[in-house]
Amino acid sequence: MVTSVNHEAEDLCGRFQGGFTLLELLVALSIFVVLSLMAYQGLSNMLMTRDIIEEKTQNLHELQMVFMLLGNDLEQAVARPVIGESGQMESAFMGGEQTSAWLILTQGGRPNPRGEARSEFQRVAWLFEEGTLIRRTWKVLDAMGENPHTDETLVADVLNLEVGFVDNQGVKSVIWPSQESHAIASVSLPRAVEVFVEKKGMGRIRRVFELPLTP
Repeated sequence: MVTSVNHEAEDLCGRFQGGFTLLELLVALSIFVVLSLMAYQGLSNMLMTRDIIEEKTQNLHELQMVFMLLGNDLEQAVARPVIGESGQMESAFMGGEQTSAWLILTQGGRPNPRGEARSEFQRVAWLFEEGTLIRRTWKVLDAMGENPHTDETLVADVLNLEVGFVDNQGVKSVIWPSQESHAIASVSLPRAVEVFVEKKGMGRIRRVFELPLTP
């Protein structure tokens, strides 16, 4: 009896020492391939999700910067007309042109850290060119000739832009895109400006900016 048991043990040890069969290796390899594919797919989905989140975060940050700058310009808007490069008087607050400029205004509170002898007011324009929002500032308030300007590109991939004025009676008039052949100009400031921005991957975003009651 003891001899029989010893023989069975020796046979079992011999099988283990002989290694796996071809079928067992194929099964193990198949399982490894399936697990590897599942792990790769999970990693790929995770990386794709991370890229989407990073893109949306970047887009949101860009729009927040745009709204912050626009809100600051409108908050400091003043009813101060200027003399343009052509020598003609331009209204303090304009918008709705068929050109790329959808908002032009004069703002106060211009920083002057060097204490230069210049006006505290500045002429600012907001443009929409080929899906890009641009903020333009002029070097001199009253030009009466050539007036160099600086353009700052703020955000790209903007699909659509709509802007409207809200007067003191709460009546809104759409100024961009304009159906008129000329600019809608106002020497007095509106009560608020309503802006709709539709950016790729972000959808349609609405913001309303209140202006000072007294210029």
